[in-house]
Formats: sequence, C-alpha cells, structure tokens
Amino acid sequence: MRRRDMAGQYIERLSLDPQAVDLSRLEGASVLDAHRQTAVRDVLGSVRSAAVDGKRGTALIQFSARPEVEPVWQDVLAGILRHVSVGYSVEEWAETNENGARVLTAVRWTPPEISLVPTPADPGAHIRMETEMTETTTTPVPPEAPTTDTRAEVNAEIRSIARIAGLDQSWIDGQIDGGADAETARRAAFEALAQRSAPPIRSEQVRVEMGES
Repeated sequence: MRRRDMAGQYIERLSLDPQAVDLSRLEGASVLDAHRQTAVRDVLGSVRSAAVDGKRGTALIQFSARPEVEPVWQDVLAGILRHVSVGYSVEEWAETNENGARVLTAVRWTPPEISLVPTPADPGAHIRMETEMTETTTTPVPPEAPTTDTRAEVNAEIRSIARIAGLDQSWIDGQIDGGADAETARRAAFEALAQRSAPPIRSEQVRVEMGES
C-alpha cells in the first residue's frame, strides 16, 4: 500500500514470514464490519484459525447466526461481499529501496482482527468459498479447503467436513476406509445432507486469504 510520512512517499508491506507475524491475538479474535469497534453489533463473527506460509496468509472465519448478520452472510454467499482487510500493529520495520522507491516492510507485526470491507488495501485479500447446489435443495456443501498432499491431511480434511456437516464417525470411517480424497468426501457429504429430512443446514465458515492472489 502507498503511504506518505515526513520523508515523503513510501510503499508499505507486511511480511508474511511465519517468524514475522504474531498470530496469538488473531485466533479467536473478532471479524468486524469495516474495522468498526464501537459496539458489539459491529462483530460479524470470529476467527477460528489463522496461518501464514511466507507467501500467503489464510484464516477460517465463522459468521454469527444473529438475525442482523444474516443479510451480510447472504451477500457473502452470493459473492457480493468478498473483500477483507486485516487490522494490525507494527513492532518493527525494515526499510529498503527498490528502483528508487522507499519500501517499509513490517517484519514484526500483530493482527488483532479481520474485517469485511467495501474496498481492501490489498486486492488479493478476499473470501474464498465454493458451494454447489442441486435443483431440489438449497443446502451448500461444506466449504472447500486447500488442496491436501498426504493421506493424513486428507483424513483430517474428511473429519473437518464431517464436523461441519454434522456427520457421524461411521461416515468418516467409510470415507477413510474407501480411500476417498477431499473432493470425493465433500460430494458424499453433500449427498448425505440432501437425503436428510431435517431442515436445510448452512455452513457459516469461510476462508479468507491475503497475499499472492
């Protein structure tokens, strides 16, 4: 992001090196409406987990089921609201020069909240969510997670899908014993939800990303 101080213009960056980011305050923190913190009604949800890998920061957020948050959730589902921004404090900067431009990089910083915003400072910061619908049901499948590479990671993702969808251990065992991958398990979960006679279930957890798009 371009900023200005007493020395003139500069480019501000946030390092996504795991050693640079203190996530201790972010996990369990609030998801806010455009960084507002004047009242509890400004809280749209909470951060369930967060991570950085050097190139990208991701977080799993859960939306509140309060009636006043429902319109926001529906706009997220529809893809109308998809931009996010992270609030942060900086403990240490590193200054460099790139092609004649000053660059200040936060090499020690702490994010205490994530906000839904109309226009993000980082165009790569967005909500990532994928749902599938049939002609006879409005129940979304559990949100897609990042591609997994090992059997242990796939099994962990299957358990996560089951937890979100409310499926029992026997369903989990069947998927794992059958060698299902995460995509197959998501489709199986969708089919199981579609067959239920109970009212439709909605998932209120989505992933947000910042960094390389």
